[in-house]
Amino acid sequence: MKNLKLLIIGLITGVASCLAAQAQEQTNEYLMTWVAVGYTTNAHGALIETNLNQQTLINKVAADNGINPKDCEFVYRVEKRDTAVVWKTNGVFISDVYQMEYTFEDVTNQEGTINFCESLLNDEYHTNAIGSTFGLEEKAYNRDGYLIGYSYHGTFHCAFPESNVVFTGSFATGARVYLKAEDE
Repeated sequence: MKNLKLLIIGLITGVASCLAAQAQEQTNEYLMTWVAVGYTTNAHGALIETNLNQQTLINKVAADNGINPKDCEFVYRVEKRDTAVVWKTNGVFISDVYQMEYTFEDVTNQEGTINFCESLLNDEYHTNAIGSTFGLEEKAYNRDGYLIGYSYHGTFHCAFPESNVVFTGSFATGARVYLKAEDE
């Protein structure tokens, strides 16, 4: 009986920890614009230009998951150092898009509020990095140490050899989404 009680307490603690982690993760999501120009060749070998933006990425994730793209948003998740598509209504994760979390270098000021970030860019479909990003990250914290202001903008380059296309573009975070009263 004592072991059963310990197991139940352990499970409740685990679930509570997961819910707290999910709430924190959702708190630090920021809308992101992602705009790129790509270059490839047509069937005749002529160079052609193509475009990609956050709506293109949302549409792909929505199609892959059988959902309406109008119900989705493209966000940057600060703690995860990645981009994702989430539900507009509650910020719940649907799918990763690009990750900057595996190989990176940050040069940060003494206060920890300004970061110059260089990272390799990864996705779920390739074993190796597909490109790189360079950006400026600015953070503001309240007196309790919670993130209350955030901006991240920069450039990226990537290649998809299987499709014979290269992209160059820019990104920027916008409004914070799913802000809770205790974070203000």
